Amino acid sequence: MLNSCVLHHHTGPAPGTMVWGGIGYHSRTPLIRIAGTLNISEVMEPVVLPYLQGLAITVFQQDNAQPHVARLVQRFFVNHQFELLPWLARSPDLSPIENMWSMVAQRLTQITPSAATPDQLWQRVEAAWPAVPQKHIQNLFESMPRRLEAVISNNGGYSGY
Repeated sequence: MLNSCVLHHHTGPAPGTMVWGGIGYHSRTPLIRIAGTLNISEVMEPVVLPYLQGLAITVFQQDNAQPHVARLVQRFFVNHQFELLPWLARSPDLSPIENMWSMVAQRLTQITPSAATPDQLWQRVEAAWPAVPQKHIQNLFESMPRRLEAVISNNGGYSGY
């Protein structure tokens, strides 16, 4: 599960920062701070490729966001022979990375005072990312059958996850 997220931690005007990170059952990628808009070359070759090559079994899930389905990105996966998990657009309740971002955000809400600048927010996100126990990530992966059942039971609608 690899994805980007814009995180805001504030009580007043929002210092925001775009962050990219990925999770696997036994590990997670380092975080990448994205300046401006997501540039795939900042992420694919230097982070995704070594991370995926280091895994015994690789099936890549993405959320069909525009930067993730660009021809350049699709070509990257074909060229490196990585299997892509077919995925519905706009299905955040079926995406464990969204729950990971929520766990990171929850940790950020426990820090006071709130981050006043994007640099402060980045430092806090960098600390919160590895602080989420790997067992919590494993639980997210193990919940996938229940998530799918809930979506099917709700006729493809929101599952509550």
